[in-house]
Amino acid sequence: MAVRLTKRRFLDLLEAYRPSRFEEFGDDPRFVRRMHHARKCRERLFVALRSGLALLPEGEATAVDFGPYPGSLLRLLRAFRGTEALHLYGAGLMVDPEFVQFMKDDCGAEIMTVNLDPANPQFRSKGYAEKVPLPAGNAQLVFALEIIEHLVSPFHLVEEAYRLLAPRGHLVITTPNVTRIGNLFKLLVGRTIHDRLAPPGYFNPEDEWQPHVREYAMSELADILRRAGFDLVERRFFLGEDTQDCARLARQRGIDAAKWPFYLVPHLRGSLLIVGRKPGNVVRHDA
Repeated sequence: MAVRLTKRRFLDLLEAYRPSRFEEFGDDPRFVRRMHHARKCRERLFVALRSGLALLPEGEATAVDFGPYPGSLLRLLRAFRGTEALHLYGAGLMVDPEFVQFMKDDCGAEIMTVNLDPANPQFRSKGYAEKVPLPAGNAQLVFALEIIEHLVSPFHLVEEAYRLLAPRGHLVITTPNVTRIGNLFKLLVGRTIHDRLAPPGYFNPEDEWQPHVREYAMSELADILRRAGFDLVERRFFLGEDTQDCARLARQRGIDAAKWPFYLVPHLRGSLLIVGRKPGNVVRHDA
């Protein structure tokens, strides 16, 4: 049966979690304790896994992670679903042979290099595949966590998810919320809200961990999913804080404390989760 993930169960697993070398930050002075990717991104991983695990059907199923590096989501997904007949795949950039072999040995995931942003001219010369080499209509779940904000255009990724999903399969997206209170504070003091985006004229084909290209409001994501043919089944604003264990100056701690009352207003929270479902009456086309 579908897994009902509780926060307690998630945190217990996270405490016992053994990060890979791809996830470790080492002795990074930015953090007040030894940090790894799954711990740093625990809020977004929790909300995404809670939604995704509840949607996975019983028995044999296929899940695909768009942008799988450094592997935390797929490893956690395997931990929660164990050795059941769950086929795991990852498709995106930042893929090298050592990472591919590790993921296969560790959690049975097959990782593939795919350019999910063909509108971006930085990667055109690399000859990467632009379609995920999996059959159409076979996946029950696709994740795209914290990737859509890095793309010049989100439409190819969403359309690829739709192609891969079986009827009534689901796409789970998380991304920063452009309407968050931190952005409003910046505007009030005369600062730009685009300081996390790629600087004007940025061009570096060797950088496969691209800066943010743009950020989205919930209504924009909903329009993108509807345009691709998805029905919307869940929309959630969540805090998504990944600075909880960062070393912060007193001034930054004061700013963070000032944000908390505003989190009572959902659209002022830091992150978005949206889930689209492929309609159940779609005729499957092999591709």
